[in-house]
Parts: sequence; C-alpha cells; structure tokens
Amino acid sequence: MARYTGNHCPVCEQAFTDDDDIVVCPDCGTPYHRACWHKVGACMHQSEHASGFEWKPEFGPEAEAAAHAAICPNCGTHNEPGAARCSHCGVPLPRPEDADAQAAQEETGPIYARRPQAGAYPQNPAQGSQSAAGPHIDAYGTGFDGGIYRREVGPDDPIDGIKARHWAIFLGRSPMYYLMQFFRMSETKHRVTFSFSAFFFGPAYLLYRKMWKEGIAAAALTLLFYLPTMLTTIAYYNADLFGNMPLGWLPMASTIGEFASWGLRVLLALFSVSLYEKHAKNRIEAICRQCPEGPERTEALARSGGTNVLAAILYIGILALLEVAILYMATPAFLEIIQANLGL
Repeated sequence: MARYTGNHCPVCEQAFTDDDDIVVCPDCGTPYHRACWHKVGACMHQSEHASGFEWKPEFGPEAEAAAHAAICPNCGTHNEPGAARCSHCGVPLPRPEDADAQAAQEETGPIYARRPQAGAYPQNPAQGSQSAAGPHIDAYGTGFDGGIYRREVGPDDPIDGIKARHWAIFLGRSPMYYLMQFFRMSETKHRVTFSFSAFFFGPAYLLYRKMWKEGIAAAALTLLFYLPTMLTTIAYYNADLFGNMPLGWLPMASTIGEFASWGLRVLLALFSVSLYEKHAKNRIEAICRQCPEGPERTEALARSGGTNVLAAILYIGILALLEVAILYMATPAFLEIIQANLGL
C-alpha cells in the first residue's frame, strides 16, 4: 500500500515497501506486516485505544501535511503533530487539510500571522550585515478565532511600509519599545501612547530623539508659558525693577501659563511617540530613496537617527541658567550671598 510506504512497522521496526503485505488495526489505524500482526496477536497500542489513540504517519504526503500543520503560524514553534494549540503562544493550530489555506495566509495575510523570518538587526550599524539569528519583535493582536495572542514580527517584515530592521537601525536606543508601539499604531490606527519620558522631560525628550523642529517649538512654548511666572517672581521680590509699569495682570497670566504648561506636558506625553514615528518614517524613507540597500544605507540610517544626549543636557542647562537669572533679578543681593557661601 503506497500510503504506508516509508513508515515503520512497530513490531520489527522495518520500513514498509510497496510490495509488503500490510494489515491495519481497525481501532487506531496502526499498520503492521501481516506476519508481525500474527506474531503479536494484537495491536501494540491496545492500551491506548480507550483514550482515543490514532496512528499518525511519519512519512509521506499525510505526514508532511501533519508536520506543516504542527508549525505555529504565529510564532513558528514546532509542535507535536495533532496538537490543537501551540505549546508556546496558545494560538490554535491549523488542521492538516488546511495546510494549503495556511500557506496562502502566510504569503498574503497580515504580518502578525506569518512565520518570523530568519535574521536579526545588525549589532553594529557600521557592519551593515545581519547575523544568522536574533530577536524578533513581540506584539499583540487578534487571532483568526477572535482571541488575543502574541505576534512576532521578523526583521524584514514591514511596519507602516518600512522594514523592521531599518526602523531598528534608525531608532538606536530602545528599539523594541518603539517598534512595538509603531506596530500597534500601524495595525490599530490608534496613535495615542502615554510616554512618561515626554511627560517629565518635555522638550528635552524631543531634542534627545533629534526631533529638532518639534523640540525647539515645544521649548519656545514652555518658556512662553513660564514667562508670566518669572515676571511675577521678580516683581514680588524686586518691584522697583519694573518702575511704574502696571503689573496687575501678572497673577492671572501666571495662572493661565501654569495650566497651559501642564496641558502642553500632557499633550507631549500622549502624542510624542506618534510625532516620533512620523519624523522617523519621513527620514527613513528619504534615506532609502537616496541610498541603495547595503552598508551605505545602514550607516546613513544610524547617523541620521539615534539619540543626542548633549542636546537634552543643553536644554536643561539653559533652564537652570534661566532660574539663576530670575533669582538674581528678584534679589539683587543674590549673587553676593552665593559668593559669600562659596568663600569668594
């Protein structure tokens, strides 16, 4: 029987050939040489019949279909043939008869339903090469049965039209966090993400991520909203500095400025990651148009992206100097007090 050719008899452990006389257990379907069947007188899996044991081919078209079905379409884990769900991520496994449909889904379905591809993000951007294995991006989405499962995105899978490895090279620091966020945005179209870094550091965060236009604009707004408070502080301690200038409007302006400043911080916290995704996408697309695939593109992405710690420190330093200037203008003797404390 051609169906059993290549599989092994459980008694003599010899592979079946096309010319063998084969008998099959009527309960579980296990094939035997007729002589082996008469020799043992019963099925080798008789004790397992009550639990529903069913023989699975180890060789041939049916075995190949079963093995294919045992590969998780979500994370690529090789499961035992016949398993209903993946032992790694819990996604329902396709049945052997669904192998062709599953193969089509891997080619045309969304990236989170495909098997992760081999390769990794370059460890050294200057090398411009990929290692044989590396991390994949873990994200979450809805499976074909409606459940929520972990999804894995390979380095060459697109996120918003850009390969994940190009994103990773450009991002530099903390690529996994941002890739998960960008993947979620591209899949759900929801662009709101609360960033604690943007909330606490504001413009410094934008400058750190080399978003120069956005960072400078946010810094200018921050200083503008803080200006009434600065003037109020100076007027309280050194009113003579303003002469006869009317200052009755300062308390109200200071309150409005504080509320506006908090509002700006909340907006930056909610939309900075989205702004960063748009900024990075535009830069990566421009570089990909200008540079061919290879070391030149890798170097250009790493140079254009990444982070700039000096820009963030410079912004914080300017704020500190501004605070010193306010204290000096508010208290004329402030500099003298500092000099006395320093022993100058």
